Amino acid sequence: MSAIAIKLGSLLIRQVTRPVANLLKQQAKQHAVFKGMCVRLAQRMHRVDAKLRMKLTPMSQEKKIRPLNEQRAVENGATLLSELFVFSVTGSIVIWESLRQRNKELARRDQVVRDIQLMQSEIQELKQSIGSKNEKQVSMSTK
Repeated sequence: MSAIAIKLGSLLIRQVTRPVANLLKQQAKQHAVFKGMCVRLAQRMHRVDAKLRMKLTPMSQEKKIRPLNEQRAVENGATLLSELFVFSVTGSIVIWESLRQRNKELARRDQVVRDIQLMQSEIQELKQSIGSKNEKQVSMSTK
């Protein structure tokens, strides 16, 4: 497969990923299981974010972290899920492309090694042929 076709294919996948992520985001807001997962995920992110801000801000004192309201938690969690989907798809494409390039380079190196070995064996054969012809000439000239 040509490099251009592969690049166009990966671009197509990236373009299709965004609408799928938006659909995933809508479904996450409506489906009860996804909604619960989004709320838990968003609340956990909110707590971690708030704790980090408290620790990084000088002169701040620890205070109770208020949870997000459900609507905002669902929105944040659904957004995170859709972004994770996009990231995983594009990350997979990058990893696949780098593995493909690596395998292509390894195959090229193997071919170079085979070509060098073939040339070395041909050089040995030519040396032997020249050596035997030189011996024949020496033996003919001594007769």
